[in-house]
Amino acid sequence: MDFIKPVVVYTANGNLEAHSVVTWLESNGVASYAVEDNSGASLFAFGTISQFHKPQVFVDNTDMDRARTLMREFEATRNKHRKRVDAAAPINAECEECGATSEFPASQDGTTQNCPVCNSFMDVGVFDWPDDYATGDGDAEIALPDNAEEAIDAAAMLDQGGDWNDAIAAYQVAAQRWPEHAAYVDACIASIQRKLDAAN
Repeated sequence: MDFIKPVVVYTANGNLEAHSVVTWLESNGVASYAVEDNSGASLFAFGTISQFHKPQVFVDNTDMDRARTLMREFEATRNKHRKRVDAAAPINAECEECGATSEFPASQDGTTQNCPVCNSFMDVGVFDWPDDYATGDGDAEIALPDNAEEAIDAAAMLDQGGDWNDAIAAYQVAAQRWPEHAAYVDACIASIQRKLDAAN
């Protein structure tokens, strides 16, 4: 779609969130696009400079009111999921390398972290991705994702390959592991479900 007068409807905290917003808007009938920030302009020795690395989401000016309403819904859903994660009990995990037990926030359930004692990589909580999880052809196994972006990319690849049921399952696992992306995942699943419905 050609945007006659593109306007910024949302400034995201990262590229993944920007794409989450685009998926949310488009699944609700509002054409949009994200401009990623892949520059190193704001990098310096101690990290990044505040207010840089802020990808933006654009819609056409004619869709601005509808987009603002949808963005309020998006933020309400995201905040609800964040509150649920923040209220969850911390996780105790044992490092296989040194045997120390450490406490991690519930938001890190199913992730790989550094052991606070010996700094080795350690698994936190559980990740219920089946051992034999594979693409629809049953040949190539999907590597266990270790962050939200990789897990969501894996689900998107299944979607693009037409393995829609597997893609839904992968998105559901990503939503369980990273609840802060649940709104985006829900929109992706809704989009796939529409394709499944149209195919049947």
